[in-house]
Amino acid sequence: MAALAISVVVVSRNRPDWLRRCLRAIGQLDYSRFQTIVVACPAGAAVARELAAHHIHEFDEDNISIARNIGVDAAAGDIVAFIDDDAVPEPTWLAHLGAVFTDPAVLQAGGITLGRNGISVQHTASRVDASGRSYPVEYSGQTPISISRSGDQWPRLHGTNMALRKDAIVKRGGFDDHFAFYLDETDLTYRIAHDGGKTMFVPNAVVHHASGPSRYRDAARTPRSVSEIAASTAVFHHKHCDTAHLDEARLMFISERRSWILRHMQTGALAPDAALKLIRELGHGYAQGRSKPASPVRTWRQQNENDIAVKTSDAKDIYLVQSPLNRSEIRAKAKALVAQGHRVTLFDYTPNARFHRVNYTDGYWTHTGGIFGRELRSEPVLRKSNRRDRVEQTLKRIAGIRSKYHLIPVD
Repeated sequence: MAALAISVVVVSRNRPDWLRRCLRAIGQLDYSRFQTIVVACPAGAAVARELAAHHIHEFDEDNISIARNIGVDAAAGDIVAFIDDDAVPEPTWLAHLGAVFTDPAVLQAGGITLGRNGISVQHTASRVDASGRSYPVEYSGQTPISISRSGDQWPRLHGTNMALRKDAIVKRGGFDDHFAFYLDETDLTYRIAHDGGKTMFVPNAVVHHASGPSRYRDAARTPRSVSEIAASTAVFHHKHCDTAHLDEARLMFISERRSWILRHMQTGALAPDAALKLIRELGHGYAQGRSKPASPVRTWRQQNENDIAVKTSDAKDIYLVQSPLNRSEIRAKAKALVAQGHRVTLFDYTPNARFHRVNYTDGYWTHTGGIFGRELRSEPVLRKSNRRDRVEQTLKRIAGIRSKYHLIPVD
């Protein structure tokens, strides 16, 4: 069966270096039929042209929903996948997401999102209630599962790792422009699920999310502004909560976010006056969200999926093992192999007990940490091992994720 045509939409604003990293990883996806659509500010659009994205749309407004709708409108694929500009996908990401859409009942699917260390899980399978609160869904193994309704909780997806049928998006008017930032994807995927659309969770569809700085948070994820978070929450409440529970939902949101802000102050990340300013923003932002005008009715262009050609590739999935004695040589070899079009993983395990990390830089994946240290955070802090065994353990863990088959060793 021919691969489904998929359009990958990336929205970016004022983060050209992060976008460059994201697009480089997208360019290494092991999937034969996809296009890349970038909706970005002028600096981001320049990066997209440099890396030959298929469609580039300049958009310099602070509204992710409008930007994502521009991407959807340009999408020629039956499936539209979304990833943030400060994230990178594992090479098999689209292959795993695309596979579940062979079932015509599936309208949306998402996978696992890992945090900045490349090991710990940031987002996984979840449901959401009418107040916008998320609840994790238990699963085991690597087989995709269908997420169904549970009481007043409905399936939801996370915007940095999700794919939806374009028809399902268009039928519901796209992303709601009222969600300039926060809960935009939650609102849309909640509506699709609420209408009976089948939602799949795909454990092997993995994205690494670095959470880059923006006007809403700094590099350490300390909040800079919460107005749009509060405004979007108000919009969500008034769309989905019944009238009798609106005040309860508002008070719960304000209380939870106030505690979140105070925790940042207690750690020293926020000065008391900055924390007070953010707490005041919660009330003001929520009020602004309640008074937003109605969104205009959107019209959608018909695109031709035949514009997405099937591509062949000779890329190999290669791994290198580094030691203190060959560091410069191995890293130079990794860059050379990437330049030849291959997908490269480098293992840099040192004789200590440091926790492991995974990074994507210079076009290849690097696994660092101690030979005796913890990889999965559920493992013992210290373990007896050697470099070869640790490499084999990691290869087993990422099997089917970093490569569809097996990584090939190169001396």
